[in-house]
Amino acid sequence: MEMGGLDRRTMLHMSSGMLESALRLWSRIAPTGRGGYRLVRGVRRRVPRQAWRRRFTLPSGLKMDLDLSVYPDCCMAYGLYELTTGRLIRRLLRPGDHFVDGGANIGYFTLLAAQRVGTRGHVDAFEPQPNNRARLIEHLKLNSLNDRVTVHDTALSDQEGQATIHFFPPDDDQHNHGCSTLFVEPADHTQATRVRTVRMDQVLHGSSPCLIKLDLEGAEPLAISGAQELLKSAAPYVIGELNPWRSKIAGMAGNEWVRRSLAIQPRYRLYVVGARLRHVPDPSRLPDNRDANLFLRADRP
Repeated sequence: MEMGGLDRRTMLHMSSGMLESALRLWSRIAPTGRGGYRLVRGVRRRVPRQAWRRRFTLPSGLKMDLDLSVYPDCCMAYGLYELTTGRLIRRLLRPGDHFVDGGANIGYFTLLAAQRVGTRGHVDAFEPQPNNRARLIEHLKLNSLNDRVTVHDTALSDQEGQATIHFFPPDDDQHNHGCSTLFVEPADHTQATRVRTVRMDQVLHGSSPCLIKLDLEGAEPLAISGAQELLKSAAPYVIGELNPWRSKIAGMAGNEWVRRSLAIQPRYRLYVVGARLRHVPDPSRLPDNRDANLFLRADRP
């Protein structure tokens, strides 16, 4: 295993603190996050077990209470979680901008965006899953960012109402706590609670977001249908997940949220997020067998 110029033999002679510092440095120079989880697991084995759950300072300077035994916490701890997406968010946002985080989880991207938009900007973070939302709120307090973030306990959808959200128990270290979903397979062993659903157009009426990020485990098409006025009037940047497996459970194609976005705002152009943005002229040609993050950017009128 290599990390930049760091080979396995060198790693064996480094302390856990030095290895963690090397991982944070790697997150600054790595072209993509590919292989990051493997590196994290390698370094994690050298960290004393009693130090797996603690307060971490990310490469960005933000602080989060994380657990190295759990994904995505372990990658967040060293700045290697969805590396290219995080870089894209920081590149797109400017001080004073408005960011919308749909599916904010425990706050990784909410914190990055709040740090970037500054005191003149604002972040609306939607996280209906109660355990994740509690951690999100604590992370905002920890970083003194409450003044620029509104946390919504609602799920984004195409209508106002109620729905059931399914999620893994907080002590379940075998599953990603970011996989909370309105759609669940009957065999899944999860907890569930009723949540209120809202339309983005309703909650953010009159605003002009610069960037909307959606990670809703299959509910992205519903959120897009509930944001028609925002997409028509403001044509914000949109980052969303391509998750064919979860979309299939939701009964929709993986590219459905893209198709709906293009129907609402024809000026959008589609890209796959990576070390470089790769333009995709035809959404039907998106891969249907792997996850990816997608980016919509509107051409100038």
